[in-house]
This record gives sequence, C-alpha cells and structure tokens, in this order.
Amino acid sequence: MALSRNELVRYSRQLVIPELGPAGQEKLKAAKVAVIGAGGLGALVLEYLAGAGVGELGVFDFGPVELSNLHRQFLYGTGDIGGVKTELAKRRLLEINPEVTVNAHEGMLTAENTRGAIERYDYIADCTDNFMTRSAINKACLALGKTYVHGAVYQFEGQLAVFDPCVGPCLGCLCPDAESMENQACAEAGVMGPAAGAVASMQALEVLKLILGFETLKGKFAMLDFRSSDFNVIELKKREDCPVCGARMRLDKKFINSLAVELITPEELKARLDCAGLPRVLDLRYAWEHDLCHIKGDTWVDFDELVKNGAGFQPDDDLVFYCKGQSKSAKAFRVLREKGFKNICVLKGGVDAWAEKIEKGMTRY
Repeated sequence: MALSRNELVRYSRQLVIPELGPAGQEKLKAAKVAVIGAGGLGALVLEYLAGAGVGELGVFDFGPVELSNLHRQFLYGTGDIGGVKTELAKRRLLEINPEVTVNAHEGMLTAENTRGAIERYDYIADCTDNFMTRSAINKACLALGKTYVHGAVYQFEGQLAVFDPCVGPCLGCLCPDAESMENQACAEAGVMGPAAGAVASMQALEVLKLILGFETLKGKFAMLDFRSSDFNVIELKKREDCPVCGARMRLDKKFINSLAVELITPEELKARLDCAGLPRVLDLRYAWEHDLCHIKGDTWVDFDELVKNGAGFQPDDDLVFYCKGQSKSAKAFRVLREKGFKNICVLKGGVDAWAEKIEKGMTRY
C-alpha cells in the first residue's frame, strides 16, 4: 500500500527509524487492529495506534462517558459526559488522523459473540478490566489463530503480555481459573491515571512491534510496580493441563458452580422493597462513597468487619449486598455463605445498575 505525500510528512518522525522506513509504514497502513475496551488503557492505545498510522481500528466498548473517567481517559472531555464512548472515540481518532479507518462497535462482548466480533481484525489489544471478557478474548483468539496483547492496571500496578495461543502459552496457562474469577475493576479498586497511561503506552508499542515483525513480549509476562519502580519480566510456559489450550482441555464446572453467587436485579429488589420493606440492603463500599450516593433505606457496613465476623448480622437474616459494581459483594457473599448465611444475595450490577434502572437522578461516579 503506497504512501501518499501527506502520509510521508505525517509519519516522517517514525519513517526515519532505520528498522521501520516506508516499508514498515506500509505494514502499519495495511493492518487491522481491534482494541477491546476504550477506557483507561484502550483510550490511549487507540490514540497511539491512530497516530502511528494503523490503517483500520475497531473500537469496542459499551456505555457512556462518566465524570470519573476523565482523570485518565484523555480521549474524552468534560463536554463528552453522557455521550457514547465508541462514537466519541471514533470522532476524536479521525480528528487525530483522518488517514485511518475507525469502526465503532457498541455493546458488551461475551463468550458467545467475541469470536464473530473480532474475526476481521489481524491483531487484538485486550484493554478490558474483567476476567470474563478476558477469557472470552483468549478463547476467541485461540479459535481464530490470532495473537493479542494483554494489558491490565490496578492502583499503582500493571501487567503486560503478548499471547499467541496457537503456539505458545495463553491466558489460561497463566491463570487457569480466569473464567471463574471475580476481580475488582478500577471503579472499585482504584487506579492512578499515569499508571494506566504507562501500561497503555507499552501495550500500544507491543501491538506496533507485532505488526512490524519486531521482537515482542510473546511468551513473557511483565509485572510493573510503579509505586516502587520495580519491573519484572518472566518467561511463561505452555501448560499441558491448561483448561483452554492444553492437551487435556477441561473446565471444572463443579468448581465454577461452587463460586457462583445468587443475584437479584435492580427491578426485583425494588419490587421486594416496595412490597414488604425487606430484605436488609447493605452497602459494602467505602463510607465516602455511601455519602456520595446510596440506595434509600440501606445500611452502610464496613466490608472488612462483615467478612471477618458478620458485623452483627445473623445467618438467618435476609440480606442483599451491593457495591459499585459487583465484585466486593460477590466476595462477601462467598465468605458469608461459608459461614452459614442462607438468605443472602448480590445486587446485580451494583449501585451503577440501580442508578441506571431505578433511580436515574442518582449521582454517578
């Protein structure tokens, strides 16, 4: 794919790199990359890939821009709050570089639809923040024979890996129980904006190196601790007993079922509260989050005290746990179920879902 005069000028700073040159730039122009997640990692990955001249980009995400996104997601501005991320990202990326093609894919990726969604793309950047989607991406890339770059960020820490599931280790080799794990998204666990930016920059570089045929982190796992400036890279090995790519593929359904939580939807909870005033609704977030917004009539409970000793509640009490999303509540559910609590469940989607479905004027953060 020949470069135009305008492209030669636009990319001149990287064209002069001896290992890249016009031939390398033409590879970038011909490449198609899917970026799954347009948040703290994905927003910056998309900007760098568009700026570098990757010919076609797929933006995968769902939902609107929120005020709490803006301390790290610089693809969006204050005036974008409430707008759909995928469409806003497409518009901004085309402003950065009108020479590229941007496809906006709105909607949640699942185990059922991920393969079809990413099939047209050459490489995948996994910028998600939950294990279910990560597991779906891993399985889809194995089925399609695609290499993908995995990034993750948590508070001051980051992770980075390049997986080629067909010939090397996959996410299942690193984390066999990924599909059944609950993890705290940055909305609940917290994240430093520059930590997300540092991981995203490295993730974008790994994608570009893959396209150009340079050496990458393929088969390796980088652990980045920005608090102590401690960076470690370890070799990953393909596991024979990997539940995804191993010779004896298996998925321990009994184990996964033992981890399942009982969920109640916002609509179901409202109906129960309206009819009988039961159950007790417990907010497991930090106290300042409860002060910011909460479900009327609930009770704030210290999460650590609840999982340690039940916080004064009894095994027969009818309880619903909620947090910002679902992960802290799910952890509390499992701990208390082991302690003999029978009438407990988790608000599906947490306070975010309550604000979306029931109390639309509630403060979002």
